[in-house]
Amino acid sequence: MSGIPENIVTEMMRRAVELSKKATVKTYPNPKVGAVIFDDDGKIVSEGFTQEYGSDHAEADALRKLGFKAVGLNMAVTLEPCNHYGKTPPCAKAILEAGIKRVFVAKEEENKKALGGIGFLRQNGIEVFSLKGFADAVEEINRFFFKGVRSNLPWVTAKIALSSDGFITDKVGERCIITGLEAQKHTHILRNSHMAIAVGANTVNIDDPLLTVRLIEGFDPQPVIFSRNLSVDPNAKIMKRYPIIVTSSPNVHEIKAECAKTLILESGFSLKDALRRLCTECKINSILLEGGANLVKAFMTEGLIDEMQLIVSPKIFGAGLPLFDEETKKIFENSFSLTHSEKLGEDTLEIYRKRP
Repeated sequence: MSGIPENIVTEMMRRAVELSKKATVKTYPNPKVGAVIFDDDGKIVSEGFTQEYGSDHAEADALRKLGFKAVGLNMAVTLEPCNHYGKTPPCAKAILEAGIKRVFVAKEEENKKALGGIGFLRQNGIEVFSLKGFADAVEEINRFFFKGVRSNLPWVTAKIALSSDGFITDKVGERCIITGLEAQKHTHILRNSHMAIAVGANTVNIDDPLLTVRLIEGFDPQPVIFSRNLSVDPNAKIMKRYPIIVTSSPNVHEIKAECAKTLILESGFSLKDALRRLCTECKINSILLEGGANLVKAFMTEGLIDEMQLIVSPKIFGAGLPLFDEETKKIFENSFSLTHSEKLGEDTLEIYRKRP
């Protein structure tokens, strides 16, 4: 159909998908995209992926390496090229002006502001082909992006460490280290991959965490503290990181503006309302929920968790604070399915996704 052997096109798109994984959380509100420029014999001439927001999209990243001159070449790109002016010019226009003759697309754009690139290219004489078999991979890599586009809600991943008998601490109200170094490193990888990290006021007051990325090189997520009555310790270490405090307390004046941003909601607010405001006002499309038990339960009860990552230690506590009570255990069993399991040192990582 395109004049290029199918195996070559497939290989180019497979490479483009791998490139898109190099994009970081800093691309938002742009999606993570990969692009490969190649000749008719399958020789790769240039590659690119989405840079930090405000810089090049994948297509422009690849074209820039060629001085935006790619006459007679082909491009494989994981998502429909954008067709609007934002922080950068339209990618569709850059492709046209560079002289690309064929474009292969893995998935069409869903963001109404950005779509139209395929139509623009075809109207200007460029052959565009929708390549089947890659849409699911693009969806997975951009699950945070698409969740925000479709619902104005961030993707929520809950990460919980627990003993083999289901407890998240052996003594209520006290900090407890449950897992080993490999599991802790995985936690920092998770932090690096999410825009924000959320905890409740009790976790702040008991653990006094910084919630930064330390065991790997990466980005520190934006801290978010849920505290309806503003009970968070104003001297906690996390206050040095300018957290967003979600509250309905009338005493928000007690928090200095230079110390934190307060997101004020009406008394009795739903967590869904809070998440929508975090997405639309604070431009957060992914949240790593790290506790505590009451906050996790509240998110589960409102059906707001998309993924649960349980890191199970071989330790047996026998008593303490359990992860699930009768209600949340039922929600978990009825709403989530195990999608992945692996060893992290002596601990076991279990990943569960919310059923459609």
